[in-house]
Amino acid sequence: MRDKVVLGVTLAIVLLLTLVIYGVVDTQRIPSLQASDQERMVEKGKTIYAQYCIQCHGPKGEGCIGPALNREIWHPLLENGDPNPAYDDGAHDFIKKTVERGRASNQPGIQMPAWSTKEGQALNDQEIEDVVAFIQYGDFDTTLEDAPSATGLNEALPAYAGFEDTAQIARVKEVMLAKGCLNCHALGKGGGRIGADLTDVGSRRSAEWIKKWIDNPPAVPAAERGPNLWLVAPTVTIPVQAGVPTSANAQPTATVQRFPMNTTYMPKIAMTAEELDLLVEYLSRARTTK
Repeated sequence: MRDKVVLGVTLAIVLLLTLVIYGVVDTQRIPSLQASDQERMVEKGKTIYAQYCIQCHGPKGEGCIGPALNREIWHPLLENGDPNPAYDDGAHDFIKKTVERGRASNQPGIQMPAWSTKEGQALNDQEIEDVVAFIQYGDFDTTLEDAPSATGLNEALPAYAGFEDTAQIARVKEVMLAKGCLNCHALGKGGGRIGADLTDVGSRRSAEWIKKWIDNPPAVPAAERGPNLWLVAPTVTIPVQAGVPTSANAQPTATVQRFPMNTTYMPKIAMTAEELDLLVEYLSRARTTK
């Protein structure tokens, strides 16, 4: 009888020690599992970002048509892995809700769309969490790995009011192909999806701004790159063409910026004065917004 009691106590002690050891080991595994899950989310989020977000927010999250997403206050951790003292605790929920529901804009023809399947769009809840994880923890220097390639480079560029000569349009395309513009930018039926779509750029940007930008993009101050632009009707940039709404000829003017912009990914591209003036003349007339 005594042997059975001793055996029972021994087994109970062994079982208790086993549970304690398992608990300690499992507790140690939790951070590892969480890190692994986060890495998978970040990697999936990068792919989604490259597919859906890069064109408006830039390959480095620096901002383009939309505001910068690669912002210090949205990163929970510093580069060395330490907690970021400047982190905004509301960042996750704000980013998630914006991706889910979209945001209105006073920029003509431009609005942050709702991406959630609840809104009938492309991304489910997990995919949205993946995008948020990438924005907060990912490396924006890697987004071009998953960026789509340019398509439709054999398509003719569109004609616009005030710029309809086929020979001139062909010359514009020649320059844009030679300088690599269409590898990043969509224009009409062809082009890339890395930079802003230029099909309607004349409704957002003045000829003066376009010339300054093409001449040296990194030199344009962040304050002049804001995404919140609208048309100011009293000022026109070109003579009003018959059949073209007056608003389509108005001077685009920046409103107060809510979000900062970072240095652009677009480099300075060497070109002649003739090439620069030709592109400015064409793009400043690129207006489809009514």
